[in-house]
Amino acid sequence: MIEKTKYFLLLSFLIFNSCLNENIVFVNYNNIDGSWDKKNQIEFSFDSNETTVDLSLLIRSDSSYPFSNIYLITTIDNNQNTIVDTINHTFQNNNSKWYNLQSSGINNSKILLKKNFKIFDGKFNFKVRHSIRYLDSVVAQTKLDGILDVGLIVEKSVR
Repeated sequence: MIEKTKYFLLLSFLIFNSCLNENIVFVNYNNIDGSWDKKNQIEFSFDSNETTVDLSLLIRSDSSYPFSNIYLITTIDNNQNTIVDTINHTFQNNNSKWYNLQSSGINNSKILLKKNFKIFDGKFNFKVRHSIRYLDSVVAQTKLDGILDVGLIVEKSVR
């Protein structure tokens, strides 16, 4: 019995350690509840150490999302440096289809924003808002339906 317990504990320890990802600096999701208001700027912040990272935005959408792409305006504040960027991401898989045929109807997208990006010691702030409009309109959509969650993942760059 003691022998089985030792093997179980050893196996549990190995499984637990294999699930840890030491390259992840920060990961967090904000729940949008299916409709992202243009005024709802999503913010993430954490205390950072100087390192080189890959920044990616995580978007979870459902089948009610009416577009094949998304425009995002991002702001990064770190160590008194501010970077504002506009991203146009197209939701396409390897078959060049913007929709994802899954039984759940949920599409998970990881959008690489910055690769090998140097962050500094101190507070790291990230803000994102959408800025999408219909083709024949000059005014951005006030509510963007079909967005369930928006997240940020910061991973140490692997060189």
